[in-house]
Amino acid sequence: MKKFIRHFRIYFKNNHPAYIVDEEGNTYVFHRVTHSKTSGGRKNWKITPNPLKGYYKPLYIVKQEKRDLKGRFSLFEIELKDGVDVSYPDIKKAGRTQIHQDDDRETITSSTIIKPKHKKKGKKNG
Repeated sequence: MKKFIRHFRIYFKNNHPAYIVDEEGNTYVFHRVTHSKTSGGRKNWKITPNPLKGYYKPLYIVKQEKRDLKGRFSLFEIELKDGVDVSYPDIKKAGRTQIHQDDDRETITSSTIIKPKHKKKGKKNG
């Protein structure tokens, strides 16, 4: 079985780079790329130095994972600066089961699970 190599491609829906972490059949599992420290009120992963050739602004990867058809991405990977590794072990593919070495428990780690914010119940005017 061939190991998937993480890489960047242009996502045609927004014409921005996307960080591809896995493929499932005819779809890619990816994270959006931005120059913003936050997205949707949540902090993004900061990647230094910026690995994309010709880009010098700080690069951030959005923690929320997405899936889309391979046809919505560029055919070619984005060119990287020489000697840059983009495997980023801190960014794991969501939904996979991970076994802890110290004990035999299995836990599900997922960046797609976002707890909803609950509205505070206030006094009704009446």
